[in-house]
Amino acid sequence: MANIKKNFNFRNGVQVDDDNLLVTDTGLVGIGTTIPNESLDVRGNVIVTGFTSTTTAQIGVLTVTTFVPNQITGAGLSVFSGIVTAQGAGILTYFGDATNLQGMPTSQWADKDVGLGFTSIYNTGGNVGVGTEDPRSTFQVGNNADAGEKGVGISSVGNINATGIITASSFIGNITGDVTGRITGDVVGNVNAAGVSTFAGGIDLGDNDKIVFGAGDDAEIFHDANAGQNDLVINDKVGNLKLQASSSNKTVLIQTGITSIINAKFNSGVQGANVELYYSGNQKFTTASSGINVSGTTTTTGLAVTGVSTFTGAIDANGGATIDNIQIGITGDNEIDTSSGNLTIDSAGGTITVDDNLGVTGTSTFSDDVGVVGLTTTKTLLVTGISTFTGNVNASYVGASSTSFATKLGVGTTEAPVNDIQVRKSGDVEIQVTSETGSAGLTVGRETGNLDTNNAEFRYGEVSAGVPYSSAQSLDILNYGTGNFNYHISANNAGAVDGDFHWHKGKNSSRLMTLTGIGGSLGIGKTQPTTELDVVGAGNFSGNLGVGNNLTVGGLLVGNVQGTLTGNVSGTLAGNANATVGVSTLNNLTIAGVVTTGSLTASNRVAIGTDSIEHAFIVNDLEDPAFDESPQVFVTSSGGVGIRTTSELANVSINAHEASAVVGALGVGSTVIVGSVDMRASGRTATTRFMMPPQVTTTQRGNLVGVIAGAMVYNTTLNRLQVFNGTVWKDCFT
Repeated sequence: MANIKKNFNFRNGVQVDDDNLLVTDTGLVGIGTTIPNESLDVRGNVIVTGFTSTTTAQIGVLTVTTFVPNQITGAGLSVFSGIVTAQGAGILTYFGDATNLQGMPTSQWADKDVGLGFTSIYNTGGNVGVGTEDPRSTFQVGNNADAGEKGVGISSVGNINATGIITASSFIGNITGDVTGRITGDVVGNVNAAGVSTFAGGIDLGDNDKIVFGAGDDAEIFHDANAGQNDLVINDKVGNLKLQASSSNKTVLIQTGITSIINAKFNSGVQGANVELYYSGNQKFTTASSGINVSGTTTTTGLAVTGVSTFTGAIDANGGATIDNIQIGITGDNEIDTSSGNLTIDSAGGTITVDDNLGVTGTSTFSDDVGVVGLTTTKTLLVTGISTFTGNVNASYVGASSTSFATKLGVGTTEAPVNDIQVRKSGDVEIQVTSETGSAGLTVGRETGNLDTNNAEFRYGEVSAGVPYSSAQSLDILNYGTGNFNYHISANNAGAVDGDFHWHKGKNSSRLMTLTGIGGSLGIGKTQPTTELDVVGAGNFSGNLGVGNNLTVGGLLVGNVQGTLTGNVSGTLAGNANATVGVSTLNNLTIAGVVTTGSLTASNRVAIGTDSIEHAFIVNDLEDPAFDESPQVFVTSSGGVGIRTTSELANVSINAHEASAVVGALGVGSTVIVGSVDMRASGRTATTRFMMPPQVTTTQRGNLVGVIAGAMVYNTTLNRLQVFNGTVWKDCFT
């Protein structure tokens, strides 16, 4: 073919032969392919004899005779054969083991695999030096330490010679030779020093670590930190432990704490000089040639004196004293008694005089007459005979542990009592029957014993399994007899009754229940009942409630109603209306909660959430600004359905244009669904059996959001059905 120098403009594409050259209408050029994916898509080898420039290239095999400029910049260069030469001032970096590189300098380092799963490098000969060019040790840092120069040398046999400071977290093994300098840290093991060891900062030993003295470990000093101990122990295992001053003019002192206060002093001088003991810096005990001197009070649990002790002053025994069986101040202050036997007070003159009043707390027995001039106070007076009191007995209280007999007993008055027991005073009067730990009761009846068959009891604080409603703070009124338990008001004159029966909770609370004295009306929660039973508040009946006449309810009627309910129910009916027979007619039924029914039949219409009567079935009529119309659900009498709309559309049975639906499978015109979407028999007739896909212009198609591969539209600009392949829109046909 002759050479043709022309420009070509392929407006609708061009194809040469079947698969040699293709230019698409979008500008893609394919050589060796009819489906080019790039601007130039070549399927085969490419030979370029001129200058080639590319920003990014992915090439299987590249043969280059000349690089312009003299560099290749990219992720890397792999050269399988040939020679790579670095020239100029640039740096050529090689990756790999450099086994076949030539012109490399020689080295004494070699790589060795000893079969441990990894390789190691080692020096094939000579010493290794760091910071020196003349290493004299197998491994040397700095100068030659063996020659007195500053440095570190490590020999092949393990010796280390360092002229500087060695810092380590621990040293393990023996240190042989002199150690000059400071050792900071713990020394684990024995320190064998033939000469004198000086410790400028002291010796720090741990708990239970010992300093041992003597060839046979004869003595030791250590801090005992065992459980319950925290002591410094000085232990001499063989001989005596001596605290000895250096000369006769020195003193041995014992002090505690960090102050200069002395606890004990062993004075020097002749052998066995005096000993002084101190408390809070004050001398309390001193030995002397005549005995001991004690300053202050001496307290002893037992003082045994074999000789005669002479006390020139008074004896102050604050804890009491015991002389044979006589105890003075032992049982109590100001008390003399015996530890065993009786106490006898005898006077050689025959008379014992008591200057003050005589108080006797026990039993006083007098075999002879007793003449009392003043006041005699006694807890218990034991009289073996009969004591006759012709006058009144005036006592603050009378206590009797056994039987006391009196015709009549009057308390609080000097007048003769009218009744058998009479308590009479001008002020408040109280009779108290109290038990400290049990129940307290007052019994009246017709029996002498405690069989509780013909008596009654007023009791407080009974705790027993037989009376489960009683407690330590409950009041019980019991009639053990078989007769009535009667309440009477104005028993002497029933016609003049003016009071009522009242029940209270608390002293000053409102009345809980009132039973009127006139008419016998009972009011619960009401002070003045107006009917026979007048209740203010709610009432609970666990059983049946029978009403013989009309039942009028002003508030709520909660519970089941059995029988015929005649009349209107105005208000709220909360509960079930169970009518097994007959017809229950309700004009309007408003239900705010849940409706459960076995079947529901409405002869006219059903409205939920609305009072509209527009359709046979309707739910909701509230306006929602998010929609053009109210979000209703309705069913017309002709079978039309509306979802999220109030509109009926012509020739449309179900109007849900504002709603979304998700279904597992879809069948259009089919009674049996085959596949996910079955539209084999769609359309009411065969003449309308076609489908309309979404229609958009090219501009509208470019504004679609969230498009994924497989999306399909009908482009009204090109009048073509198109499918999105994930990258571009493709025509389904031309």
